[in-house]
Amino acid sequence: MKTIDISSDVPSIKKLLDMAKKESLLIKTIDGESFVISSTDEFDSEIELLRKNHKFLSMLDDFKSSDETIPIDEVEKNLR
Repeated sequence: MKTIDISSDVPSIKKLLDMAKKESLLIKTIDGESFVISSTDEFDSEIELLRKNHKFLSMLDDFKSSDETIPIDEVEKNLR
């Protein structure tokens, strides 16, 4: 993943998208926010992004630590 700091020089959206075709981009703004641009058809990059997404990982930890279970019959009803 390549990091692009746009605090001083802002590349065009077309240039960023062209760059993202080759590898995922981490865009950092002047106020400290971060954004990721990645091609959506690259499964490996999606996995990489999820591994770096702390909110997603925290959500998984919460699910893992929960003792609550749902009977399979109830799950099937909710899916219909």
